[in-house]
Amino acid sequence: MLNNLFILSNSGEVLIEKHWTGKVKRTVCELFWEHVTKVKDRNELNPIIITPKYYILHIYRYELTFLSAISTETPPLFVFEAHHRITDILIDYFSNLNETIIRDNFSTIYQLLDEMIDGGFLVQTEPNQLKDMILPPSLARRVLQNVTDAFSVSQDLPTGVVSKIPWRRNDAHYVTNEIYFDMYESIDAIIDANQQTVTTSLSGEIRSNCRLSGMPDLTLTFTRPSLLDDVALHRCVRINRFLRERVISFVPPDGNFKLLTYRLGGSFNIPIAIKPMVSFRAGSGRVQISVTPRFMENKAITNVVLHIPFPSSTRATSLNASVGTIKIDPNTQVCRWEIGKMPREKTPFLEGSISLPTDYVNDELVTIRAEFQVKMYSSSGLKVDGLSIRGVKYKPFKGVRSITQAGRFFIRCTDI
Repeated sequence: MLNNLFILSNSGEVLIEKHWTGKVKRTVCELFWEHVTKVKDRNELNPIIITPKYYILHIYRYELTFLSAISTETPPLFVFEAHHRITDILIDYFSNLNETIIRDNFSTIYQLLDEMIDGGFLVQTEPNQLKDMILPPSLARRVLQNVTDAFSVSQDLPTGVVSKIPWRRNDAHYVTNEIYFDMYESIDAIIDANQQTVTTSLSGEIRSNCRLSGMPDLTLTFTRPSLLDDVALHRCVRINRFLRERVISFVPPDGNFKLLTYRLGGSFNIPIAIKPMVSFRAGSGRVQISVTPRFMENKAITNVVLHIPFPSSTRATSLNASVGTIKIDPNTQVCRWEIGKMPREKTPFLEGSISLPTDYVNDELVTIRAEFQVKMYSSSGLKVDGLSIRGVKYKPFKGVRSITQAGRFFIRCTDI
């Protein structure tokens, strides 16, 4: 049961406060923010914070915190899934999500929360039905509301409520029929100082953008369907056929939706190699880091960023990078090395020194967090083999794109 929801800005200000059962004081947000200020990175914060009176469950997306204070026995995964589902609905409505968008559309958000959740339980999470009930905001609609005081909530019952396929509109019609799939794979890994993989896992998802008229029936096949073992499917997928044949047979929702998610263990081809040598001693520190591609002869590695934590007592830095730019946060003393697209003609290299107090004592190992992205590449080897469409007479445009990116990717440093 989701008793309440608080949406906090990146500075800890409460933007949205909603209660379904009982009422929790806002002081719980202040208690939560005390824990936030104690960590350098939000990824290090425990998703469940235990207090004498509440369990505080939270997620962090788009520089916003979605928080619920729970005092009764509730499955944590239900709360996290509700947070993510609410976030996805808001993204679908507003195309983006930040503090300004929430302030400008707070009335629409409250209406959505009333329709999505009743008595603490999720009752309506299909975007198509929600858009039939609560019209998405637009400039023309805002002007009309200001002039005529028109109500943004529809008085008619959505067609999907009485349909056997509630996730799809019956009257979908497009001049150009098309459907596209995006396969995202995120690599979580810990690499030790000897460049050996300590742990690695892969989480993937397939997102679709469907703009098909009528009521199409699709079948999606894969080259290595045995990889889809630990998988979560959208409600539109026929589960029995998937278990029997390992194919995805479904009538798709209209618009953007997440078709499935999957997780894989074992070893994978990591597309990038990072060799860091960092030492912090009394008075000074040395930094030497090189980045090279692996298994990527014909693929471009883009959006490469390294986050290098320096001691909080760092006085000054002198760093030089052969590629990219260097930014140091004065509050957290975290160095952000933005490489961007990996060059083919030279190896990105960062070196330099930092100034530390003479009484500095190094009592922890340095761990670097990396970000990267490789388009048209699947680290797991899972690929779409074909897509067949039945129930309609037209031939739509189809496309598939694979993207491999870093998830929680950490590299332990070697002492110089």
